[in-house]
Amino acid sequence: MFRSSVQYEILDLPSEVGEIEQATLEGKYLITRAERLVWITLILKYKPIRFTREVLKFFCKLFENQYNREIQELYTKFEGDISVFHKDTYSRQSLNKELEEIFHLYLTLPFKIGSTRGKKLSPKAKKIFQFAKVLAHKEKGQILLEKLFREVNKSFKINNEEIADLLYALVESKTLQTIAQEESKKRFPIHF
Repeated sequence: MFRSSVQYEILDLPSEVGEIEQATLEGKYLITRAERLVWITLILKYKPIRFTREVLKFFCKLFENQYNREIQELYTKFEGDISVFHKDTYSRQSLNKELEEIFHLYLTLPFKIGSTRGKKLSPKAKKIFQFAKVLAHKEKGQILLEKLFREVNKSFKINNEEIADLLYALVESKTLQTIAQEESKKRFPIHF
C-alpha cells in the first residue's frame, strides 16, 4: 500500500529534514516525516492529531540517533538484513520494544500520577506535572497523554515540540506512569 501510494503520487515524500507529508489511502491515514537518513511513515486507522505528529517526530529522532550506524551500513555491511533492528543490546532495546513503548503506550494507554520525590524536574515540567495532577483528579486518577498534550497546548504558552519533550521527560522519570492494561481494565471501565 505504501509503495503504491508513493509510486502513484498519492503521497509525496518530504524533501526537507523535519518536514511532514500526509495523505489518505483506502480509508487509512499516512503521515511521513523526513529525517537526515530515513523517511518514516505511520499508517493509521484514525485521523491523526497533533500529538501523533509530535510522537512521530520524537521517534524519528530517537531512531536515527540510536541506529545511525546500522542505517548508514544497512546495504553495505548488513547487506539489507533488517534483523539488526530487532536485537536487544546492552545499551538499547530492540526496535520492536521501542515502537511498542513509544506509539502504543503513549497514544493509547492511560497514565497515572507518580511521585516527584527525588526527581530533578525543570520548572516547566513541574508546572505541567501540577496541571496533570489536576486533570487526572478530574478523570478519576487517569490521564491520556494526548489529552494532556492538548490541554497544556491550550493553557500555556509552550510550543508543541517543547510540550512533547516535557511529557517525555515526565514519563521517563516515572513521574507519569502507564497504567498496565490489565490494571486499567480493573480500575477503569475502558475497552481496549
